Amino acid sequence: MNLFVYGTLLSDVPSSMAKFLRRRATLLGPATVTGKLYDLGMYPGFKTSGSGEVYGELYELAAGSEKETITMLDAYEGVTGESEDEYRRVKIDCQLNGRKSVDAQTYVSKNIPSSAKRIATGKYAKFYATNKEHQRFVNGA
Repeated sequence: MNLFVYGTLLSDVPSSMAKFLRRRATLLGPATVTGKLYDLGMYPGFKTSGSGEVYGELYELAAGSEKETITMLDAYEGVTGESEDEYRRVKIDCQLNGRKSVDAQTYVSKNIPSSAKRIATGKYAKFYATNKEHQRFVNGA
């Protein structure tokens, strides 16, 4: 199973779950998807609708531990299948290294508040590096 990540699971973001993912998956390379990235206050939100590009990474989950890995990532993202979940995991088409189309799964926001500001560059790692609230969330401070 392939997983596209765009936020706190990126290798450039020092979250414990990004480290967990790197131990249980192989980084295939940089990838992009169509959609929009938003600042939800302490972490990003992603919508597949509309035009725009979101930059991230594509991982291949290690065979034999895929189910356990995705269960842990679902728990981190709060994906339980309940109506109040903030995210849901969906299939998406990625462009790997800017050329190859690859099927993957990713976490999309179910509802983006109208007050949320768009991260216009679509690049969360750069946004994270300059945002204290996001750093505080990732570092547990």
